[in-house]
Amino acid sequence: MKKALCYALFAILMLLMLTACGGAAPTAAPTPAPTEEPTAAPPAPSLSSVLPGSDLQSAAPTAPAESAPAVDEAMLEAARACIEQDVDALYDAIGEPSGSSYASSCIGPGEDGELYYEGFTVATYREGEREIVRDVNLNVG
Repeated sequence: MKKALCYALFAILMLLMLTACGGAAPTAAPTPAPTEEPTAAPPAPSLSSVLPGSDLQSAAPTAPAESAPAVDEAMLEAARACIEQDVDALYDAIGEPSGSSYASSCIGPGEDGELYYEGFTVATYREGEREIVRDVNLNVG
């Protein structure tokens, strides 16, 4: 009995939601007669014109994203070949990173590391004296 009442209330609620979206179709405004002088371009639509009842402000235009740095494909493949190996194999293959950062790991009691190279990042896991290469990711943007 309670389920049937809940389903009925839910159905009524859904019907009310559907009818709330209805309304009269907007009427087209009469178009003005063309003039001889060129007019300025119309303003860009704002969020409030797209979403009626909204008072949100549009975001300022953003600068184009920077292109990703060039990647040395040979270095990238050499780094990928070191996955699941000790980090010393990585250093022997492509050299030391330009920077690194470490944080507590959720894998185990050690630390997750990021080694920064030109165009890509190497993810590692360090526990005690051992550090293992886990993944190689291209830098985007």
